[in-house]
Amino acid sequence: MSALSSKCVLSIDVGSSGPKLSVVDENGDILATRSGHFENIYLEQGKGVEQDPNEMWDQILRLSKEVIDESGMAKNIVAIGNCSQYFSSIPVDEEGNPTYNMIMWEDSRASKHISKLMGGFPEYLGYNLFKLARWLISVGVPPIVQGIGATSHMVWLKEVKPEIWKKTYKVMEPSDYISLKLTGKYQTNENVGFTYTMIKKAGWSQGTYNEKLIKALDLEVDKYPDLLPVCDNLGKPKQEVIDYLGLSDDVTVFGGMQDTTACMLGGAAFDDYDAVIEIGTTLNTGVVVPDRVIDIINGFYSVSSPVKGKFIMVGEPGAGAKSLNYLLNNLLRVDDSLSKINESDEHHAAIADKMAAESPIGCNGVFFLPWIFGSTFPEPDTNMRGGFINLSPENSRNDMIRSIFESYAVNFKWVLQAKEKGLKGKIKKVNFTGGGAMWETAPQIVADALQLPVHLMDEPRQANTKGIAAVCFNNLGIVSFEEMKKKLKVKKVFEPNPANFAHYDKQLKIFKMLFKKMRPLYTELNS
Repeated sequence: MSALSSKCVLSIDVGSSGPKLSVVDENGDILATRSGHFENIYLEQGKGVEQDPNEMWDQILRLSKEVIDESGMAKNIVAIGNCSQYFSSIPVDEEGNPTYNMIMWEDSRASKHISKLMGGFPEYLGYNLFKLARWLISVGVPPIVQGIGATSHMVWLKEVKPEIWKKTYKVMEPSDYISLKLTGKYQTNENVGFTYTMIKKAGWSQGTYNEKLIKALDLEVDKYPDLLPVCDNLGKPKQEVIDYLGLSDDVTVFGGMQDTTACMLGGAAFDDYDAVIEIGTTLNTGVVVPDRVIDIINGFYSVSSPVKGKFIMVGEPGAGAKSLNYLLNNLLRVDDSLSKINESDEHHAAIADKMAAESPIGCNGVFFLPWIFGSTFPEPDTNMRGGFINLSPENSRNDMIRSIFESYAVNFKWVLQAKEKGLKGKIKKVNFTGGGAMWETAPQIVADALQLPVHLMDEPRQANTKGIAAVCFNNLGIVSFEEMKKKLKVKKVFEPNPANFAHYDKQLKIFKMLFKKMRPLYTELNS
């Protein structure tokens, strides 16, 4: 098939720090790509974190036009799909216009409000036991008492911003907001809408809202978007979108998905027990499972996959590239390879990767605690903090960088170890994606820690956009998931080195101990 006759998808990946737009062809190849940047708005000493949804949509529209024009494939685009970061909320009116900024997943202002509604004696993990039981039986996951997610944000808006609440027609996840701007439809699905913590457990894509639980929080079901099947056909884009982007009139928009789901699909995880790990802004792990699995004790949940009848068990250990960026941008200021980044054509992470390789296994004793931005695993705790432990005069910046890489690996090991209790050795390898997977030191460390082969995917930073395209092509009957799995390329396989297994087993024990020992101190310092 010639390039000129190839069918393409416009993939929109909305991250916390900015959007990525790519035109992807039937082989899963990237024909053109563009990225943008979103500014956070910090309020109330950092407790409030917001972004401008109008600016978000303007960037996405502009970058879509640029990437389509660069590809030269405007008339070959058959579908538009999207994914996004999640647990963020955009209140909109009946015209689809925001009534307030997007409340980001880092925002904790709703915590005291949702905690008051969900807490009370007898209590466990901040929840009244009887209320917790109601949610676990019906939904599987309760509203997050740290104030994260749409339901918590809705409670906050109603109590703190009543004038905004009155003007609000629906509260949307960012993925569904993009679909709304494309089509005018107020909808969500079990994958994206899982974050509302109000959808009843059921078979694949068959859940409905639990109106009794919604009313228990003094909210209205009408404020929630309509539930459709996962990644459903939403029809044509608005004519104004078609005209601006120069598309043909038979383009189809498909409903969105969480970015971790798109990463799974772009990492070729379509079948039972396919596993993917990602070092992006955050660390992510996912395993395809045949049944819905939820374990709030260990911080796992599963969402309906776009692959019919499949579920994705997700665990987020915490900060990923955020930690490395923190080190590079805030701590390291001496005359060496890093201080010459602006003089080099190499990506800063490539330089960091080389420096990490110059430090031995164990980082000459340095430990990095990755909870600078709070912890999500093994338990969510906004008071947790991170930093370097056991620094000595002999340590170099190479040791500090490698210690971040080793913390990634040990965090992944901790999560997968907990998941393995239910999966019983069914994970035979992991596919590696994300911006932190672009070089070779990190994947080898991960392979040694997990004691599993690590398959480094080609173009790992494009896993999300490729996953979006895979869904669109499959749903149009152009390229099946089975066919796309064969097309997605593995760049290199990293085999685990048995000589290093004992080291990482010991590191995990120390890592768990540090979390347990440091947590009371951070609570005292930061609460």
